[in-house]
Amino acid sequence: MRLTRRTLLSLAAATTALSMAVPLRAADAPIVVGATVPTTGPLSLTGKQYFNTLTMAAEDINAAGGINGRPLKLAIEDAGASNSTAVSAFVKLIQDTKPPFAFITSYSTQNLAVAPEVAKAAIPVMYAGGADAVAEGGNSWMFRIRPADSVTARAMVQFLKAKLRAAKPGIVYIQNDFGQGGAQVAAKQLEALGVPVVGTEAYGQNDKDFSAQLLSLRAKGADVILAFVYPADGALLLRQAKMLGLKMPILSSSAAFVPAAMQLLSPGDLDNVWGVVDAFVDPSAGERMKDFATRYKTKFGTDADPYGLAYYDGAMLMADGMRKVGTHPKALRDWLAAVKGWDGVGHVYSFDGKGNGVTDVAVVKAKPGTKTLELLERVKLD
Repeated sequence: MRLTRRTLLSLAAATTALSMAVPLRAADAPIVVGATVPTTGPLSLTGKQYFNTLTMAAEDINAAGGINGRPLKLAIEDAGASNSTAVSAFVKLIQDTKPPFAFITSYSTQNLAVAPEVAKAAIPVMYAGGADAVAEGGNSWMFRIRPADSVTARAMVQFLKAKLRAAKPGIVYIQNDFGQGGAQVAAKQLEALGVPVVGTEAYGQNDKDFSAQLLSLRAKGADVILAFVYPADGALLLRQAKMLGLKMPILSSSAAFVPAAMQLLSPGDLDNVWGVVDAFVDPSAGERMKDFATRYKTKFGTDADPYGLAYYDGAMLMADGMRKVGTHPKALRDWLAAVKGWDGVGHVYSFDGKGNGVTDVAVVKAKPGTKTLELLERVKLD
């Protein structure tokens, strides 16, 4: 068959169009990693922190040569403030980019809602939600990069018993999987030590007034209050405790001490308040921590927090795995499941059979008359 010039030009145009529609994957094409982050709504108080640290981690990974020469690229979807939004964000991420790996949020209720979609997608994910129920679900694709709530609750009970010497603890918690799980573990631990809880009070995620719960615990004779809180409600609860004239010590979970919550507090609000936090993020805590904390503040204009640090470490751990076993999801999952003693900035990571990677926390307190936190002790639990 004789090909005319017009036919040749048409074939060339068709070939060009096909190559543009189905581009070949070059050896140096970016590796796209997904992340669902609450960048809007009330949960963005901590979401912004790990959005920042994931961005910084990606830049650091690429500055060090990427993943065996291939640059890392983040694809981020807003997880918002609801479970349905978090699920939709993860599904969109999978459909649009088909990443070999993803980060999901630090909120347990969202983690539980997204877990079935993670199993369907069959890619490894890292999360920072603390509720034990997430790991108890048995999803082998999910890896926790901060202490489980049971670890935090056990450390709170240990500190309460040994240092605060309280005999009549009361508990207040946000009514969700995180708060309820932490409160239940703490109550069981206290009972086992012969220190029964005198009262337990819950509040809703959107509540703004906690006076009824706090006054109820005071009326029941509580000589210390354990608080399982999120950032905004945690700050309000601590402020209201002082406004109500409560004199007993308050021992709070980590979220009340993130920078976004601390901005809502005065030095007086932190008087007689202790915190059990994931990690002590302070330049004085060591050279690697100093480098991380200093660079973060220079880059973003605010202090880093333990939630963001968990995602920074997680990104570095992920990159290490990809360099060693590649980006096939199952190979990467199996590599992560076998990680023992991986030394990050915030923690030493060792994953157990349920995907829990961290078993240490830090106890902090503000220096008198200031909002500057100081490390009192580190607690390592088996």
